[in-house]
Amino acid sequence: MPQDPQTYRQYAYLDITGNGPSSRITETLGLTPDEDWSEGDPWQTKGRHRTRRFTYWKLNSGVLETEDLNTHTKAILQRLYTHESALKNLTGEYDVRLVLVSYNLQGFSFELDFRHQRHLTQLGIRTWFDAYIDEDVHKLMFDIRSKYGRDVFDSE
Repeated sequence: MPQDPQTYRQYAYLDITGNGPSSRITETLGLTPDEDWSEGDPWQTKGRHRTRRFTYWKLNSGVLETEDLNTHTKAILQRLYTHESALKNLTGEYDVRLVLVSYNLQGFSFELDFRHQRHLTQLGIRTWFDAYIDEDVHKLMFDIRSKYGRDVFDSE
């Protein structure tokens, strides 16, 4: 029986990028974003003043980060349910994607529920996976071998 992956946290969000004011996306969808900015908006990084090169609009799943990615996906699709026809109006002009993020102790393997895949495709939403390993496994192995000896794993 496979064990559940050891995961620190997982979350998902819908992001919409393109040009023009982010308020246009908000008005078209009739949803308030969790984060947004517009092309040309000022922003600052490392002391330098810049302007945004594209418009960004973000809708979080609203689910705890201890839940799995299919639960996050379902929550986003439920938030979009009454706004689907408006969303389809945006997909030609904007890049619409579901971003799935997982912070893991080691490897990452995930299968998106096929019903969610089909629904996302029908809405013109592509998927993007970000998987991060929070531990440098090479350093971890070096530390273990330094502490217990090089052959610590060979006797198993």
